[in-house]
Amino acid sequence: MKNQAQDWASFIQTTRYTQRSFPPYRFIPGRHPHPIASPQGHSYVPPGHEEPQPVYVPPERWRESEDYLYGCDLYNHAYWWEAHEAWEGLWRLTPKGSAQRHLIQSLIQVAAAQLKIVLGRTRAAFDLRESSSQHLALALELSGQPRFMGLNLAEWRRSVDHYFELVLDPEADPPTHRPDHFPYCLPT
Repeated sequence: MKNQAQDWASFIQTTRYTQRSFPPYRFIPGRHPHPIASPQGHSYVPPGHEEPQPVYVPPERWRESEDYLYGCDLYNHAYWWEAHEAWEGLWRLTPKGSAQRHLIQSLIQVAAAQLKIVLGRTRAAFDLRESSSQHLALALELSGQPRFMGLNLAEWRRSVDHYFELVLDPEADPPTHRPDHFPYCLPT
């Protein structure tokens, strides 16, 4: 399989929400040192050193959430494993059963599905997309508003569903990336 992660770099969104630097590489399992577990990894923290901790910010103050916005930056620039990790740290801090937690879970799963597409794992990508859609529906229901944490949830859901319908076409094996339909995470 061609190295799709590098080929996909041509479609990357230029909008940035934070000034944080990107890691020196986009982690693809089996191709790069594991970012956290390997001493050569881009996010490795040696024993005895403290890992940076995410900061909880309530959903109505999402513009102040550096971790949420950095996750958007990473996702939009094809750092899907890294986006998953950035959002997961925040997800752990969010109240269980909240709209915020379901939205972040949905974002994590969309990022993970993107990585599964790069790896050619269609079934795993499909399963993550389905789970993501359920979490997004709960976020929409629980928030009681169409726009939550800067995202129009119904529009985001439609764009994610449309993209994955195109990409996870059963006739196309392996999955084929469609940059012209990529669902960017662009909170406003």
